[in-house]
Amino acid sequence: MARRKIGLVLSSGGARGSAHIGVLEVLLRNDLAPDVVAGASMGAHVGGAYAAGIDLDVLKDEWESTSFLRTAKALFPTIPWSGWSSGADLFRTLSRHFGDRRIEDLDVPFAAVATNLVTGAPEAITSGPLAEAVRASLSVPGLFTPVWIDDRLLIDGGVSNPLPVDVAAALGAEVIIAVDVLVEPSEVHLSGIPALGIRDRRLGITGAPAACDLANRRFHPSVLSVLFQMSTVFQKRLCNLTLAAHPPDVLLRPDFSSDPPCYSRVGGGIEAGARAAESALGEIRRVVRGAG
Repeated sequence: MARRKIGLVLSSGGARGSAHIGVLEVLLRNDLAPDVVAGASMGAHVGGAYAAGIDLDVLKDEWESTSFLRTAKALFPTIPWSGWSSGADLFRTLSRHFGDRRIEDLDVPFAAVATNLVTGAPEAITSGPLAEAVRASLSVPGLFTPVWIDDRLLIDGGVSNPLPVDVAAALGAEVIIAVDVLVEPSEVHLSGIPALGIRDRRLGITGAPAACDLANRRFHPSVLSVLFQMSTVFQKRLCNLTLAAHPPDVLLRPDFSSDPPCYSRVGGGIEAGARAAESALGEIRRVVRGAG
């Protein structure tokens, strides 16, 4: 009996997107190759590589060879006012991986989800140059400049649809495996300059409080940490609303607690994705067979 068509949905999530590679490796080893793929931001990068037939080891090597200096070079500030970086180095990397491949010519149906900066609506890019589509989906607001594709000005897909389950369904998926690598707001360790109370100021206490008092003291976080946490809350809430409206057949949420990845060091991200997929193999096989 022919198995049901598998759709793989890969969320945004920055460096934690390395887990998507581990998930794909496990699926491929177990004859569960996705038939359609939809991804946002880093999920679009990994999903696009798979859809283009690029060996996952290429992406894996890229992640594992990343260093602080390489990351800093990719994020080197440039003149455009619409983003910290023009994204030129990022686009060169994507072009090296994807060449001149076009999405409509890929063997695996694929959509890179971006956000229309003018309308605020999510845009599922299903045609045109793959490198250009992924670059648009990766355009983190404020970090990389937006990308014009035809008459649409596009930014990061995670802004409007960080886990595009609905897009995979529209591509013809009969069973959907969604991988959510977004950060839970409660996981973020917020800190900042201690906020002294009125009594402290009257007593002239201006030094740093003792370590045992830190947990009970208020603090003023930096503007960057506030903006990062705002984005974390926003994207996670959007993701949860999507899951409520379009529940996937299988939801994977890798555990990064043992060795969290970052842009300059992949950490245990790939392994976390592999562990999550392996633990769900029985469930995946059941839904693919249509056994519920």
